[in-house]
Amino acid sequence: MRKTIIALLVLCSLLLISCTAQQPPQIEEQEVVIYEFYGKGCPHCTNLNKWIEEIKPKYPQLEVVQHEVYRNSTNRKLFQKMAKAYGKKAGGVPSIFIGEKNIVGFSPQVGEKIEAEILNCIEALCTHPLEKLNSLE
Repeated sequence: MRKTIIALLVLCSLLLISCTAQQPPQIEEQEVVIYEFYGKGCPHCTNLNKWIEEIKPKYPQLEVVQHEVYRNSTNRKLFQKMAKAYGKKAGGVPSIFIGEKNIVGFSPQVGEKIEAEILNCIEALCTHPLEKLNSLE
């Protein structure tokens, strides 16, 4: 009887150890990168940036790379190259590049489009804006 109890305890211990050792695989969150081109003093740009700060806590995998184009000619040239990589012309600001999309301007409706694209990029593998840019060269 005593041997049976010891055998059961050993078996239960081994079972417990094997269950705790098999952890489910960790799913790595897809990083979502937005390239934003804005102008200092642009009211729509300011509204976009406030909106981004509001939604960032919901999307910890979101990275926003900002480039001011009114006063920085290097950033302006980058904006032109990025637009060309997306098959667009550099126009008004704010202009963001996310996945395969270029979204210009900002309003609540545009915010909904951006958020939908963020969700799309979380669920699917989206192209990093720099990959599109590098494909030109």
